[in-house]
Amino acid sequence: MKYIEKYASVSAPSSTGAQVGNSSSLPTYVAWQPSTWPKTPQNIDDEFVGKLRDIFERSMLDEIDNVIRDAQQANGDLQHRGHVVGIALLSALYAISFYGYHGSSKKKQIPNFVKAHFPDQYRPYAKNLLVLYRHAMSHHWNLFGAGLLPGNDTPAKQHGVLYFGLLNFRDALGVATGDFLEKLKSDPALPSADAFGVWAFEALSEGIMS
Repeated sequence: MKYIEKYASVSAPSSTGAQVGNSSSLPTYVAWQPSTWPKTPQNIDDEFVGKLRDIFERSMLDEIDNVIRDAQQANGDLQHRGHVVGIALLSALYAISFYGYHGSSKKKQIPNFVKAHFPDQYRPYAKNLLVLYRHAMSHHWNLFGAGLLPGNDTPAKQHGVLYFGLLNFRDALGVATGDFLEKLKSDPALPSADAFGVWAFEALSEGIMS
């Protein structure tokens, strides 16, 4: 979402443009429709990376942080809120990794991103983050063979079961996102500017078709 006022409410306009309810009330945020996206640049430069950073932070990570903060204020920690926050974080991981590793197979997109950009302690568990966490939570809600903790615990196995803290994972995702954006300007293994326009269209097509 793109906020157009400093303080946003949860009201939103109809996606069709139809007037719903009180027409005098003004919406405080609007969707970033493809027609409003900036043109793909000739090169990946500071301006482009800045816009991408703004999308990642304002549309994903900052909103997740708001949910975490609200839960902490209401409950003290993330107990009994973990699945909701975890699914949001893993969805953000998928979306952010898509921008750099969409050319990989879907089985490798998240693992390759984790191995390249996450803090070292997460890298041995790159495949686990895809299979045991992202797939399990996104498609089946619950975790099978893995666990989540509400705090800042680093990833570790206990009795053969992988655990990590949601707050630690949020910080790790932020570090990985920053590292990816820094390397995007110079790493030849990452996509060119032209690829972003193609991939954005493919992402939109997948969303429409799914």
